[in-house]
Amino acid sequence: MIMRRIRQLLTPGDTSSLEVDTRGTERNRRAVLTGAVATFARAVQIGTSLITVPLTLKYLGNERFGLWMTISSVLAMAAFADFGVGNGVLTNVAKAFGRDDMEEVRKTVSSGFAILNSIAILLLLAFFAIYRFVNWGDFFRVVSPQARSEAGPALAVFATCFALNISLDVVQRVQLGLQQGYRYGLWQLSGSLAALIGIVSGIWLRVSLPVLVVAIAGAPVFATMLNTIHFFGFVRPDLRPRLELVSRAVISQVARIGGLFFILQLVVVASFSADNFIIARALGAVNVPEYSIPQRMFALMGVLLAALVAPFWPAYGEAISRCDIAWVRHTLRRSLLIVFVLSFIASSLLLLLAPKLIYWWVGSRIHPPFMLLLGLAVLSIIECCSFTIGAFLNGAAAIRFQIGVSVCFGIVCVVLKVVLTRRFGLVAVPWSTIFSCILVQVLPWAFFIPRFLKELESRSKANPLPGAVNYPLVLTEIGE
Repeated sequence: MIMRRIRQLLTPGDTSSLEVDTRGTERNRRAVLTGAVATFARAVQIGTSLITVPLTLKYLGNERFGLWMTISSVLAMAAFADFGVGNGVLTNVAKAFGRDDMEEVRKTVSSGFAILNSIAILLLLAFFAIYRFVNWGDFFRVVSPQARSEAGPALAVFATCFALNISLDVVQRVQLGLQQGYRYGLWQLSGSLAALIGIVSGIWLRVSLPVLVVAIAGAPVFATMLNTIHFFGFVRPDLRPRLELVSRAVISQVARIGGLFFILQLVVVASFSADNFIIARALGAVNVPEYSIPQRMFALMGVLLAALVAPFWPAYGEAISRCDIAWVRHTLRRSLLIVFVLSFIASSLLLLLAPKLIYWWVGSRIHPPFMLLLGLAVLSIIECCSFTIGAFLNGAAAIRFQIGVSVCFGIVCVVLKVVLTRRFGLVAVPWSTIFSCILVQVLPWAFFIPRFLKELESRSKANPLPGAVNYPLVLTEIGE
């Protein structure tokens, strides 16, 4: 009985012939299931990191552990190396799925796979073209003979795993676009657990740093590879990438949408990544931990809630394609309310427990002032709610609007931080972001979103049959 219920829960239904209400219920089921699995997988990933960091620090020592963290940071800065193509694939699949156009889905899968493989190959060729000409021990400024000998091979392993992850990313995007992201979440969970087992085993066997990197970076990639084989080989063989389905028109469309997402990602990251640099320049690097440590603590809540609401991105896209605007309105309001309540409760608890948690985590070296903690708590609530709005705007492909708002936000936010941090200290950093969010993001959203939904509603009445609306035209005239 239990296994049958689990199988029913994990088996996607065919929504092409369902009534609007039933289809909306199925859409909610898929989104909630994917969000729950993704949140649990992300929590396990965070827990794995918390366990492995002290273990590897003790095993590797300060210098080799610092080398590992530095390499990870370098590659993290290249997280957008797919140039937004993955998000373009997701958006195109969700749109085609909403029109029940499986031929378009197949073309998008094959075209996206071709683009991402090309990017991965070019990145690997570029890396290994310069690999032999760089002294990586000097580059990372490590001193001990062991660390110097391991620097290059460890970086090569990281780079290879990173490129493979780009190549295999299409399966995650397709599963999310088809509202079956829970499949990827389960494989991701398996990868995190395999990485934990690999690291513990590697430490017990006293392996070198490059081999340890294989465990932590290679295990998730291997899990994604198994997911790709299972999904395209057994679950949806009809969607298996084929060379004859690669389409220039689809490549152009995916690249155009992906390019907009790429610009948006860069703008958002630049807006929030400058905090530590601004603090270091204005107050000195010694003050950075006083801000960055509590900021990381409050950011964990946003990471989990972002995983929870992300599956609604393709759900919104599919619903808009089917002219189910009533579901879009209801879901946006309800998800925004739920996220606000959850983030408010979690932020309040963190605010109350922050001094004890920080002491437990890093000892008595950090004593952030209450107004800084309060600012981070308020900011975390705003950021969590912005994830909900962002999922809707991404699903509606209103990317150019988001880019315009984000660019204005980034300029205002950075200027305020630079000016106010010099005068008021660390406390000014989160409060500058809060003020910028309200002024430059919340107010434009309050004007744009009701107008956008109203226009979509009027178009859906003019095109009452599901899938009859000209989706790209709507987005070009309103969203972009």
